[in-house]
Amino acid sequence: MAEKDWIKRYFAPLAADGLTDDVASLASPGPLIVTSDSVVEGVHFLPGDPIDTVARKLVRRNVSDIHAKGARPLEAVLNLGWPMGRTDAELAAFAKTLGDDLAFWGAQLIGGDTTTVPAGLFGAMTMTGLCGPRGVPVRRTGAKPGDSLWVTGDIGAACLGFDAINLGRGQDGWAARYRVPQPAPQSAAVMVSTEATASIDISDGLLADALALATASGVSLMLDLDCVPFAVQAASLMEQVRLASWGDDYQILFTAGPGSESLIRAIAASSAFLVTRIGQVVTGRGLEVVSQGRPINLPETLGFEHGVSGPSGTLP
Repeated sequence: MAEKDWIKRYFAPLAADGLTDDVASLASPGPLIVTSDSVVEGVHFLPGDPIDTVARKLVRRNVSDIHAKGARPLEAVLNLGWPMGRTDAELAAFAKTLGDDLAFWGAQLIGGDTTTVPAGLFGAMTMTGLCGPRGVPVRRTGAKPGDSLWVTGDIGAACLGFDAINLGRGQDGWAARYRVPQPAPQSAAVMVSTEATASIDISDGLLADALALATASGVSLMLDLDCVPFAVQAASLMEQVRLASWGDDYQILFTAGPGSESLIRAIAASSAFLVTRIGQVVTGRGLEVVSQGRPINLPETLGFEHGVSGPSGTLP
């Protein structure tokens, strides 16, 4: 099937204008933000992963970025490289799941491009987001000494899922957590309601992204590993560090000002939403991690590093 027929059959039905033009008009009901993320076969997903999970991962990597800024997803542009060795049935399943998941998060496809590639599926998505009542995104740069440090959801589930797949347990629940990120729909509202001072989505690993937030804000973060809500109880300090530096969690790490703790806990309790205080912002520069009240020596690599071999979603 020709690429123009792919678009007409599989992707045009997902768009309001039927993708009949080379350009699209962006909706502008308020202050917008934009992000872009991608998935590459053998890097962000495994060649044998079900095709519907690949579509969801592509959508949700972008949703996570939008939520971390206190915004809600609005529109999406897709660029897809489809391998010649994959079938039309897989393409149909990919397109249907993509449309369903965009609709679930409140976004709509408005354009993009498709091309045939010799091997190795890749997808890139650009997504806009509508800022909440505060009218501006929550940046990485606003953390101040005295703020508390929080994380949504749990940490390490994707790592455990990757382990399960490598051990031949590709059908268990942990494998699903690796294949399909689970950003919480309540995340954006929490960023707005708590007046978060800074935030970052956790894609490269809790420790790596904590350092990125600290660096952007020009502060130091003190993170207590004993408070981190790991997906399973880690048997050792080494395992805690592994889970905290593996990546693909797609939760949100954020800071909030003094006196915000009771409000954060009330919001979490009212919506059955897991959010946990794991540290604080202090003067200085960088990241200090403690366990049982004592600082620990951190590994040289704190998470996935783009452009080099790393632990997050990469093939061994």
